[in-house]
Amino acid sequence: MLAVMRIMNSRRTGQVERTGNRRNLGTAGLLGLGAGAAVMLDPAKVGLSTTPVLLHALSFRGPMSAGLLASGAGTLLLSRRRNRSPSPGSVTGVTLVAAGLGQLAIMARRGWAKPEAPGRAEITVVTLNTLGGAATPLQIISLVAAELVSADAAVVMLPETTAGLASETARLLRALGHPFQVFSTSVDDTNPLSTTSLLVSEALGVYEQREAPQMWLGAVLAVPVDGSGPTLAAVHPGAPMPEVGLGRWRHDVSAAVDLLRAHPHSIVAGDFNATVDHEDLRDVSPGFDAAVRASRGAEGTWPARVPPVFAAPIDHILLHGRFSVLGTRTVRVGGSDHRAVIARLTGTAR
Repeated sequence: MLAVMRIMNSRRTGQVERTGNRRNLGTAGLLGLGAGAAVMLDPAKVGLSTTPVLLHALSFRGPMSAGLLASGAGTLLLSRRRNRSPSPGSVTGVTLVAAGLGQLAIMARRGWAKPEAPGRAEITVVTLNTLGGAATPLQIISLVAAELVSADAAVVMLPETTAGLASETARLLRALGHPFQVFSTSVDDTNPLSTTSLLVSEALGVYEQREAPQMWLGAVLAVPVDGSGPTLAAVHPGAPMPEVGLGRWRHDVSAAVDLLRAHPHSIVAGDFNATVDHEDLRDVSPGFDAAVRASRGAEGTWPARVPPVFAAPIDHILLHGRFSVLGTRTVRVGGSDHRAVIARLTGTAR
């Protein structure tokens, strides 16, 4: 009998130990989750903004905020049901809710749907990844022609747009009385998505194409022949995907920012495949992001099929010089998977 009792006590002790171990692991997991959520408020401060998985999550602050708030509320509810006193679960729930509210605060600080300032723009900048023509020339000219009603000139950055599609767009615009010059760079002639094009209104003067930094999906650089207008560049860094590689992605984004800094009066725009939270786009001084300056920097551009609050703001118009931003906005165009970003500017003279 004594031997049986010893065996039973030993089993009970083992069960208690295993239960305790599971609780400790659960507590550690909950606390780790809360700490991770807090880090995602500004992962660049600890060097994690370009870390796989985290860098992708960081691009979607809207969905991240919704997920954190829902997870936090659920964790708090379960913790309250199981234990009325403060517990690791309740601490984690509060942390998750706070992190979700923090994500919302960051988006609010960058701005959302602020009305544009009145006045005529000296230049309107449009950047649109057309997905190889999913946004058609007719749809592009409708957008650009409407902008030229209240602007003196326009430049149009068109990642994933062949020279043929860009030329057709320029031909249609000329027929409407808006002549444009066309510049293109193709990385791979067999892949229409690897061509980046740039349309420059002739109202800005004569431009000529110069050699641009090599990028995974192309970059176009054009400068004014008489030196009076802004230097213009359309860029398309590769995405942080396995076929591109994180090193190449970071190289391309940095090259785009360096291009901006190298020209004191310039506009660099396109599909950057990065947000202003990622280390290489975090600081573009002495330049600035037009949408952030216009208090609309939280509006996402990809994928276009979801509301902007849930999309990633990876398309940008960067400015270097004495530009003033009357306003920016995003708009869906045709079947492109990106929303266009439009910025209305003054201060185009050097």
